[in-house]
Amino acid sequence: MVPTLDHHSEKIKKKEGMGMKNFNFKGVILFTVLTGLVMLSVCDVVLSADYPTKPIELVIPWPAGGRTDIGTRIIAPYLEKYIGTPVVVINKVGGGGIIGMNYIRDAKPDGYTICSGGQALSYFQYQKAESPSLWDYTWIARTYWTPMVVAVNVKSPFHTIKDLVEFARANPGKLRHGNTATGSTTHIASEKFSKEFKIKFTQVPYKGEGDSVKGIGTGEVDLAFGLYVAFRPLVEGGQLRILGVAAEKRDPLYPQIPSFQEQGYEHVEPTWEAIHTPKNLPKNVYDKLFEACRRAITDPEAIEKFGKIGLSMSYQPGPEFTEWLKGWDKEVKEMIYELGLQIKK
Repeated sequence: MVPTLDHHSEKIKKKEGMGMKNFNFKGVILFTVLTGLVMLSVCDVVLSADYPTKPIELVIPWPAGGRTDIGTRIIAPYLEKYIGTPVVVINKVGGGGIIGMNYIRDAKPDGYTICSGGQALSYFQYQKAESPSLWDYTWIARTYWTPMVVAVNVKSPFHTIKDLVEFARANPGKLRHGNTATGSTTHIASEKFSKEFKIKFTQVPYKGEGDSVKGIGTGEVDLAFGLYVAFRPLVEGGQLRILGVAAEKRDPLYPQIPSFQEQGYEHVEPTWEAIHTPKNLPKNVYDKLFEACRRAITDPEAIEKFGKIGLSMSYQPGPEFTEWLKGWDKEVKEMIYELGLQIKK
């Protein structure tokens, strides 16, 4: 029997059907997805090679008008000058700084979202469940490092750090320390000092720096750790006296104040901030940001402007700062756990 045309058609359809059954749709889909991811990666590499091609967001996790805000706005024009693209300062506030910190952590690591800050985060990470960690970021450069001072009322019997320490040892808990909030920079600073020299303060928490300074002026508290710039108006007004600066040497911004070390107390207590970004920046993006930050922070004009607001600009490269941060983190964690301020699980 001679095969008909219809018979050939049936055989072809059967073969086509078998081919469709054997066709690996999952393999094609996987190949397509992987190809797309590779293309996206290639695009990212190409785009990062041209970095920067658009404005950079410089995020501040605090409200406008504060010390971090003012200092960051001083740095921004110099960073813009050396990076070669507009740098837009944005305040991402809320949650005591946590909203801005998380915004940076979760941003795309492409160099277009960076942050100024960090010290508050070193405390929050152990006290607030919603806080990110210091190690969720890449640290590009330290911007400033300014030692704290100890202030007392001008009517206080204390004129030196030795006067203060000897009285505190003889009278545990009698001296009232005014801090800016429980678990804050000034609270932890005073507790670290107390631990090192085996004394005890009674902590009086205030709602911010301004109130704690007023507390010393009115005599509600006996002393306070803080930045000289916060105390300066009442010092110049004859209401407060500074006993010493918590550093090895006198600070060039206020050389009239003796250091702790020259008074026989080897204790350093700084305030600091640094430029940081989301983790996993492309290397060429990191390198460009690194160099621009170095030049901005060491610019003589920027240093002079920082001095006028009472802060010592003090550049430290990201890798060195990150190593220093490991020791700082260890000290802070130990202190917070000793005080029982850690997150309760």
